[in-house]
Amino acid sequence: MPDEPRHELAWLGNAGAFVASVAFLLLVPAGWSRLDHLWAEDGARFLVDAMLSPALSNLTDPYGGYLHALPRLVAELVALLPIEWAAAGFAVFAAVLRALVALITFAGSKAYLKSTPMRFALASLVVVLPAGNSETLNNMTNLHWFLLYGTFWALLWRNAPRVPVALFVVLSALTSPLIFILAPIALVRLFQPRKEVPVAFLAALVVQGLTMVFASRTAYSHDEVDPVQVLLASLLRVPVVAFTGSERVSAFYPANGNLVILAAVLVAAVPIVMGLRFADRPGRTLALVAGAYGVVLIVACLVLNWAQVLQVQAPGVVMAAQRYSIAPCLFLFTAIFVGLDAAPRSTGERVVRAGSRYLIGILVVVSVFAHFREPGAVLTGVPWDESLANARAECATTHEFARLEHEPQDWFFLVPCELVR
Repeated sequence: MPDEPRHELAWLGNAGAFVASVAFLLLVPAGWSRLDHLWAEDGARFLVDAMLSPALSNLTDPYGGYLHALPRLVAELVALLPIEWAAAGFAVFAAVLRALVALITFAGSKAYLKSTPMRFALASLVVVLPAGNSETLNNMTNLHWFLLYGTFWALLWRNAPRVPVALFVVLSALTSPLIFILAPIALVRLFQPRKEVPVAFLAALVVQGLTMVFASRTAYSHDEVDPVQVLLASLLRVPVVAFTGSERVSAFYPANGNLVILAAVLVAAVPIVMGLRFADRPGRTLALVAGAYGVVLIVACLVLNWAQVLQVQAPGVVMAAQRYSIAPCLFLFTAIFVGLDAAPRSTGERVVRAGSRYLIGILVVVSVFAHFREPGAVLTGVPWDESLANARAECATTHEFARLEHEPQDWFFLVPCELVR
């Protein structure tokens, strides 16, 4: 790993980008709807546990076979607020933490990408990429997909501030079940100066690993894995989704058959090949490692959780478990940006690089604006204030427990009536 260039902090720029990122996540149509809609385990697991159980037992209690340190910490803080603010509290915390991942991406990539605009564009994708602004938008339940990518850059960030970045990687390791794939980077970092961050990460990884060994996990499905379906699903959920967003895949596939897959693979392959040819050794290594992580992640997610609903013939094509796309897409773009940042020698090669920059830029910008108009990304179920009003109406009769409904459909949890009055 290279030494990072001399550190030049632009506090005002970073603060402005951070505020703009949080504002984008909260104020786009899909993000605005999250301010009054609680999502999945944010309510039915993390919030209810924070309201009913001691904080220490919550933090050490695995769910789904692994620890969820950061979502449970946020739930403890949200539980201190008036219950009317619960949905907004989770949404704001999730947006802030995701914006932090974008800042880490920008800072950590300085030693690998020479162009500041390229670094800014890559960090921006953490916030604006449509693949991350549907199921994973503004909820703590799915934040671990972004934490995985942020930890990747935190481990590569050689000149990182020790204490805050060590805390970040520890909380990430105690939150994500997939974080183990980053262990090789941490082990390599042990042979470099400034070992505090990788040591902290590996220590937390041991805790998460021991928890996963002894915790129980209920399988999503026992359906037999179909290798051909996994291959097609992987190609649709990563290169295609990276350039179109998940919701729009059904507009191109299966109507255009595998041509859409071939086109997406070619658009991604050209800059990756350029990066492998023209980048320096750290850049080539980054492209190979990021590309490999993208492949491993999507295949592992599909194989370990395979169910018939993940087949490409299913309605919505890739909308079931749409969350599987975001981290692999970010790793794919990391490999792509190495090539877009590289410096080819000949005029023809520079023309190809410029063409790739414009084409990928146009595809991403179009997909971002198209996603603003996707009605499916906006939550339209029972708003949190309405759910709370219904629960209070129940408690006004003979009920001892309040039923609090939230997104997605048919999710709810029960709490004693005195907690909602």
